Amino acid sequence: MPPADYAILQEAAEWFAVLRADDAGPADQQAWERWHASSSAHRAAWRRVEAVSAEFRQVPAQPAREALDAAGSREAQARRRAVVKGLLALCLTTGTGGAVLLRRDTRSWVASLNAGEKTAVGAIRQLALADGSQLWLNTATALDLDYGPGLRRIALHGGEIYIATARDSQQPARPLVVDTVHGRLRALGTRFSVQPQGAATLLAVYEGSVEVAPRDGGAPRIVPAGRQVRFGDGFIGEPFAADPNGAAWIEYRLQPEQMRLDDFLAQLSRYRRGHLGCAPEVAHLRLVGSYPLADTDRILAALEATLPVKINRLHDWWVTVEAQPPQSKQ
Repeated sequence: MPPADYAILQEAAEWFAVLRADDAGPADQQAWERWHASSSAHRAAWRRVEAVSAEFRQVPAQPAREALDAAGSREAQARRRAVVKGLLALCLTTGTGGAVLLRRDTRSWVASLNAGEKTAVGAIRQLALADGSQLWLNTATALDLDYGPGLRRIALHGGEIYIATARDSQQPARPLVVDTVHGRLRALGTRFSVQPQGAATLLAVYEGSVEVAPRDGGAPRIVPAGRQVRFGDGFIGEPFAADPNGAAWIEYRLQPEQMRLDDFLAQLSRYRRGHLGCAPEVAHLRLVGSYPLADTDRILAALEATLPVKINRLHDWWVTVEAQPPQSKQ
């Protein structure tokens, strides 16, 4: 995030706190209105803060969410249908290019809601598949398993997975494939991870090799162990070195090796709800170590104890890592 965006977002979050304080008065409201009206960037930042607040407060506790998902109540289904109708209506009112992208994102989002296997934000699961393969689901992941007579298929709707494949017991052996919105991956006796990332999917191969076939054309490519690649509609990027610690999350930890602080916090933010920002003046700091994912607040406390940073909590759902203020001379 550019420095100006960070500063404006912080202003918006601070205004949010001011307006909701017990002692907020008309003067505060009028000052906020002047700030809000003075810039389109201010208005965009305010919408972002409101959206994060609403998302954070509407999510029930995890046990309650799991119970609701399991129950599949008529009320929950009705709410989902209403949201889907709203999204489809939005598709019809956008321009052609935007509608295509939105329809694709909407399909993926709807599939995620109804996925057979999923994890909540901050949760990691390991599954033993019918063929003996092992599958890990990272935070906020949704997928469907479709093992048929001629194909072993994993449809990944969102999030991230790690697969350690096993030899198929059936003869002839069925191919094992992973489908994302961007194309199909075919395992060639391997361990690999897959993560859709906006306009592309990231594949990292740790053992064996994987064939990549983009959805909208382009020649397939085989990616060997130790390499990773991004692919999207009709393209496959140039392979580059895979991070050997990139799959440390299957052991419930993050393991940066000279990673920039802003990149580390971007990874950490996937495991907690709300906003986790990094001030530009400390973004360059480097991290080495192993950080257990069981408690992201403990990770933030460890950063504060080992780096020249402080944790600023404007709200439960808006946290930033900033520079430690200089010590005053006695």
